[in-house]
Amino acid sequence: PVKEFSVVAIDRPLKFNPNTEDVIEVDFERKLLLANPNGKIFALESEVKKVADGDVHPHPLTLHVNVGDCVKIKLTNRMKEGKTSFHVQNMAFDPKDSQGINVGNNPGDQTVAPGKSKVYTFFAHPDYYLNGGLVWDFGDVRNVRHGLYGGIIIGPRGSVYRDPETGKDITMGNSWKADVIVDKSYPENEGLENYRSFALYFQDEDNILGTSFMPYLQNVAGLTGVNYRLEPWIYREDEGCELGNIFTPCVAADNDPATPVLKAHAGDKVMINVFGAHNEQNQMFNLDGHQWRRHIKQEGSDMIDVEEFGASEYIQAYLLNGAGGTYHVPGTYLWLNARTPYQQAGQWGYFKVLPTGDRSILPLAGAGVSGKSAQADESQEDRLSMR
Repeated sequence: PVKEFSVVAIDRPLKFNPNTEDVIEVDFERKLLLANPNGKIFALESEVKKVADGDVHPHPLTLHVNVGDCVKIKLTNRMKEGKTSFHVQNMAFDPKDSQGINVGNNPGDQTVAPGKSKVYTFFAHPDYYLNGGLVWDFGDVRNVRHGLYGGIIIGPRGSVYRDPETGKDITMGNSWKADVIVDKSYPENEGLENYRSFALYFQDEDNILGTSFMPYLQNVAGLTGVNYRLEPWIYREDEGCELGNIFTPCVAADNDPATPVLKAHAGDKVMINVFGAHNEQNQMFNLDGHQWRRHIKQEGSDMIDVEEFGASEYIQAYLLNGAGGTYHVPGTYLWLNARTPYQQAGQWGYFKVLPTGDRSILPLAGAGVSGKSAQADESQEDRLSMR
């Protein structure tokens, strides 16, 4: 199957927490940045107007395809200045026209100038199986820091993707969270069940923290976030939270915390895709109360609940026994960066495991594959990508 997406690169100032100041001084006159006036993002053509208006808080571009799909990305550069490109990891491509990088003796220009467009072609090769491909801009490597990154999540052959709250088909949409509805008619999908899929993009730029220079620094500085969002402890303390309840809903804000909230019913199968979107240091992803295989297809693989990753690296956390752990216990669990200074800077959030009777999200059981278009609908509203 061929899936075609129209993607644009635009200038879009980013504010990582709508309730805080843009700059928080941490230590030794260093500053934690919670806004980027020079922000740039990838978005679908159908989203550009509402994203550019600033009324919604975007997430990084996240597309969903299946094993065996041929994926065509038409990239249009709508930035005021500077070239852009679309490079994808963990997918097959012809390096002479779809690598997205001008390198070596490859012919032509694989970047896109302002006002121009280019089509890139990728293939979700079966050898890669279920996977995630980090998207980077190589038109200007500085643009990744500003937000020109995203991902392509590869699901089981024939799957469709659903908004977990409305049930809308978002197979051709842009969505950091989706229900994956597995097509059981394919023999290779035997034994697979429908599951929840989430994408978390970590970024940081402090290259001094943890180094052996006096004075020793204790706090993270620079532009730091997850999915263009951040929830610093120091802000929560200013709002009246104490260290003993720092992770509880102790801030009087509708979106507490500002970072992504993952939701699943107890016992649901869950895949969390973690990307090192832009990193100066290695980080540690942890999910409280849950474990996953270090290598998803390897029988006897080590079971872990924290995993290290660095810039451009990818973690595929398919939760053992599903949401709520071994005993499917409902409750609010924490996902976070296990390096404490980065937790304090705001790289943490909630994984809400809901009772099976809760209807704030749709149940996975009983959902089946139905007909759908394999081309993005330009008029399609995609509110999921904006929450």
